[in-house]
Amino acid sequence: MGDNIRKYRAKTGLTQEGLALKSGLSQGYINQLENGKRKYTQKTLELIAGALCVNVSDLLIMNLTEEKTITKKELTDTEKRKRFIKDLRNLLRDMPINTLQHYVKLVKLEKELERRETGNTGAVSS
Repeated sequence: MGDNIRKYRAKTGLTQEGLALKSGLSQGYINQLENGKRKYTQKTLELIAGALCVNVSDLLIMNLTEEKTITKKELTDTEKRKRFIKDLRNLLRDMPINTLQHYVKLVKLEKELERRETGNTGAVSS
């Protein structure tokens, strides 16, 4: 996460202090986020994304250099699934319960749609 914040901050030509001023956060907090010494919240991600004129999801996506390294080696579906589950757990860890409930409902709806499209008769629990 910190690498992505740093990458977008550098792309916009902002210093940590400049990002702090635009986001309403402290320069120390920005520094700690970029160096992985501080956890982020949904609100701080929204403030930073707004200051950098990017989507919150842009800050959550893997660093481009990491992405290139991963695509160089062919991953099996099981390996891909494990990576996604790990990333998802990390993202969900600090989310408020109402947000988690929302995402669970969305995933269940997606699963139900997939079941209907493929003709699978397995029921989805609610």
